[in-house]
Amino acid sequence: MKILVVHDRGEIASQIRDVVIRVSAAASIDTVEDAVGARDKLTEDYFDLMILDLTIANVSGKGEVSYQAVEGLLEEIFTPSRIFAPGNIVGITRDPDALRRVSTKIGSHLMSIVREDDEGGWQTELADRISYVQLSQRARSSAWLTKHDYDLFILSALDKELRPLQSMFELSEQRGLPGVFDFVFNDREGKVRRAACAAIGRAGQASAAAEAEGLICQLRPKLAIMVGFCGGVEGKVKLGDILVAETAIDWDFGKWKPNASAAKLYSRPDPITIRGSATHRIARRLVDGGIGRIDGLQEGLLMRSAREITSPSIKLTPFASGSAVVADANVLETLRGLNEDIGGVDMESYGFYYASRYSRAAKAEFICIKSVADHCKPDKDDRLHEACCHASAELARHIVTREWDFA
Repeated sequence: MKILVVHDRGEIASQIRDVVIRVSAAASIDTVEDAVGARDKLTEDYFDLMILDLTIANVSGKGEVSYQAVEGLLEEIFTPSRIFAPGNIVGITRDPDALRRVSTKIGSHLMSIVREDDEGGWQTELADRISYVQLSQRARSSAWLTKHDYDLFILSALDKELRPLQSMFELSEQRGLPGVFDFVFNDREGKVRRAACAAIGRAGQASAAAEAEGLICQLRPKLAIMVGFCGGVEGKVKLGDILVAETAIDWDFGKWKPNASAAKLYSRPDPITIRGSATHRIARRLVDGGIGRIDGLQEGLLMRSAREITSPSIKLTPFASGSAVVADANVLETLRGLNEDIGGVDMESYGFYYASRYSRAAKAEFICIKSVADHCKPDKDDRLHEACCHASAELARHIVTREWDFA
């Protein structure tokens, strides 16, 4: 717990520190003696509690102490600005008329006011207030670990993979999280649900893991979905097929060892699967039902691919996920050696699955949906990127509006 003590009398400030330490020995305490010092501290950091003398100077040693300095400080705190508003504010004063003289505007911002007395009863009263803040902080931490805030979070690697959502939902950028967009949608019961989406801005395992972990902890969604396009293993999947990553395999994790001709990768993957989850059950249902049951999906692929994609399927398949694009037959043989059923090859699914599975916040169900834009061959190009981006986004929309139970 971080506490800021604002008091112009060193003796009382020291006694306040003693009270804090008795209640919470591990608390971090900063002490300042005027409004300018408090403003500087609040600009630099967030405090769980500020203990504020109601009569201080704006600048110590310059001008008289008064409640006007406190009034100005509090008005700035509770007006959108660069100051981090503390979690709670306890006022403290030795003047019995201070509360009467402090404006109603100020009083409404205080958790409570403790009146200093000569008998020391104020210390007991202050200790009670600090104990409550500590209890409240523990409750917030527990909620952060167990309670969801958003219903849905959708993540993509590249901006163009997120672009289809702009035509599906009304997105508005969050002020506090640049690059994260809020939107609402109706679930299968017609209930309005809260959602957010973001594009990482680059491909890659590390960036996917870092962005997914940070945003999942920040947003705490019930369901997290990654969308986009991927490479496919020829003979296992067709161009335009929409793949759900049943298992994400970090195929390039292992050890390089020399041999007679060149170094060889001895892979030691640690696969992450969605088997047994609610997302896996829905994916199986979608595979069984076929793409025809999803309104407009097959027609959209046909149109956006200039009629190149004519008979796409939905498939539940293992993904080989690594740190680089695969366009080499020898590498594909390595992947087949890990799991002969691998159908999708990408650079993000494992990072996304790892972040979702091991998130330190409330756990989300998770699923990765990508459409096959090319086979892992030297002639890879981007002609089907737009069609595949739309296909994965359309399937994600179908899941959250028609299949998923957010209750």
